[in-house]
Amino acid sequence: MDGFEFLDDGFEADVDLTPLIDVVFMLLLFFILAATFSAPVLEVALPAAGTAQRVPDDTARLVLSIDAQGALHHRDAPIDLASVSGLLATAAAGAVELRVDRAAPFDAFVGVMDRLRAGGRSNVLIAAASD
Repeated sequence: MDGFEFLDDGFEADVDLTPLIDVVFMLLLFFILAATFSAPVLEVALPAAGTAQRVPDDTARLVLSIDAQGALHHRDAPIDLASVSGLLATAAAGAVELRVDRAAPFDAFVGVMDRLRAGGRSNVLIAAASD
């Protein structure tokens, strides 16, 4: 037994978990921030336009979407036509971006445009896919 005493005297088997916990918290923070900054967007099949121009992104811009069934959405949440006036009151006074699915009924588009103009917004960006 005298030959094995050196293993028991100075050998400590402690594992420092601090770096592992730091990495886990950094990953958690990354995923939380990535989910926060990526705005949910409703997928719509935009019509193609040969004269479509790219405009700079603006996070303060009010974005409304009309899906193929004609339902109105603000981000991912479905809204009714009557709540557009309330959104206009709380949104910045800039342009409004309107994304309309190519299969959407034209009545839905006209209804939203009517509400926007009644709310005093004439600067409307109609999203289209470039050719």
